[in-house]
Amino acid sequence: MMVGSAAAQPAPPPIAADGSWVGRAEGGGSCAPLDVRITVESGLLDGTASEPDTGPPRVLGKRGEQLPTPPALWQLNGRADGSGAVSIIGLRSMRERDRQRSRWSGRVDGATMQIRETEGPCRRNATLTRAR
Repeated sequence: MMVGSAAAQPAPPPIAADGSWVGRAEGGGSCAPLDVRITVESGLLDGTASEPDTGPPRVLGKRGEQLPTPPALWQLNGRADGSGAVSIIGLRSMRERDRQRSRWSGRVDGATMQIRETEGPCRRNATLTRAR
């Protein structure tokens, strides 16, 4: 009989994509660039992408004062498999009404991860390298 529910489970084996990744997705048109930070552990991907503070355009505060537009933060989740394929779902949320979703796909090749936004507002491309 097992006591408790915390039975030891073997950890999934590491894959080539495991580790920390950083890079930038260039913006275009009305889309700002994104600073991307991703961590992969046993194929599970977790990360963020944020728009750098770009200054204008500005928004009005409650008293009519000009405020800088807050940078958006993207939450990234997905998988990397043993063949190097990467699949990511992104969620951007500044306010409830500004929520956006995106899908990224890509590939890990050695010390480089290439990802491309395949669904979403901007169709950005990013090259990430292993963080030190």
